Parts: sequence; C-alpha cells; structure tokens
Amino acid sequence: MNSDSIAIEAATDGACSGNPGPGGWGGLIIFDDNSELEIGGSEQNTTNNRMELTAAIKTLEKLKTYKLKENFKLRTDSKYVIEGYTKWIINWKRNGWKTSSGKSVQNLDLWQKIDQLRINGLIMEYVKGHSGDKQNDRVDKIATNYSKGISLVNNLKEAASSVDFLEKNAPAEIRELFSRNELIQRFSEKKYLLSSEELRNLLGEENDLKIKKYLLFEWRNWRLIPNNKKYWIIEKKES
Repeated sequence: MNSDSIAIEAATDGACSGNPGPGGWGGLIIFDDNSELEIGGSEQNTTNNRMELTAAIKTLEKLKTYKLKENFKLRTDSKYVIEGYTKWIINWKRNGWKTSSGKSVQNLDLWQKIDQLRINGLIMEYVKGHSGDKQNDRVDKIATNYSKGISLVNNLKEAASSVDFLEKNAPAEIRELFSRNELIQRFSEKKYLLSSEELRNLLGEENDLKIKKYLLFEWRNWRLIPNNKKYWIIEKKES
C-alpha cells in the first residue's frame, strides 16, 4: 500500500492450544488499492479469549495509522469480542469495571486497552468460523501457525525454499509452468484485471483464439472471465 491507501476492511482471529496453553493471533487489513497487510504474534501461556482480544487490539492499533473508509468493518468469529466491545463494556465501566455480580472483569487489562482504541464509526461484524470465509480462513491460519511457533517470516522462508529447490532441480518446462501458476494465483488473489495481451503473454499462444474472441475458458486450476471485452478476471475453479 502507499501513503494514500485507504483501509476498507479488516479481519482478526485468535487461537490457543490447551486453553490455557501456547497461543497465537492474526490480523488482516485490506486496502482500496488491493494491497493487504498481515500481522500476527504469539504468547507462551494464554487463553483463546485473550488471543481473540489481542488480535483485535493489535489490528486496531494498526488501523489508527491509516485512513479508513466510511462504515469500516472489522470482522471476527469471536462473539466474546463483539459482545464485550459493543455492549458489556458499557455496564462494566458504569460498575467500576466490575461484572453485574460484583466480580472483577476477566481479561481486564485487554478490555481496558481495546476500549482506549475505539474508532468512531467502526463496525464489529460477526463471521462464522471455519465456514469457508476467505478472510477468516487466512487470519485463522496466521493465528494457528503462530500458536505452533510458525511465524509469517518462517512461512515466507519455507515458501522461498520450496521455490529455490524447484528452480534448481526441475526441468525448464516444469519451472515455467510453476511460475505461470504462481503468477496467476497472485493476480487472482489481488483481483487484478489483465488485458488480452497480458493474458496471452501469461498463458501462451495456445489460448490465442479464445482470448481474441473474449470467450470464457478454463486453464488448469483457473477460470478466465472476460470483462466488458476489455479486460480479464481470473478466478480459481471450485475444487
């Protein structure tokens, strides 16, 4: 993203093995220029609720540094975070940060922190976990990986290592095929539109006639969709 990018949506998730046990959190911020920011972290001895709260807190801290679109949504599968942020805090503060039964609020330090980070107009939206929601799946993976000691940096190193191995050992035609699939996947994830010439360069001349006629067609794992006889949209086929 650049300095003028506007954040349009965010997602958060937390994970914990053992509850209490080692935990991780993840956040994703999406911008209007199709760029994205992933963040994450871990704690050795924590709970699932603390990781859910931490994910929201760390993401709100990041969001404070960007311009946000109107009616900005932060999406989470934690009803605990949503109910606390939108309802429970009001009564807790009125009662001197005590519950209705007079007990101390659990995770008080995090609830006070998230209350300090409130953003006017921000909407907390519930999304069902493990339901196939793309953003929720991504932050779930980040959080789960961190809870297992796998950081974003390690993920990138592992991916780079796999590519390096392929580049050194695979035949030239396999390396070229791999590169094409990698590029197509990135274009699809970022929702980039391609011109016919760009698509032809990417897929090769064997699809030239379909591209010239702006016909919807499939190439391996991908569906190529014409857009106003000017650009092409790339979507992954249903498995």
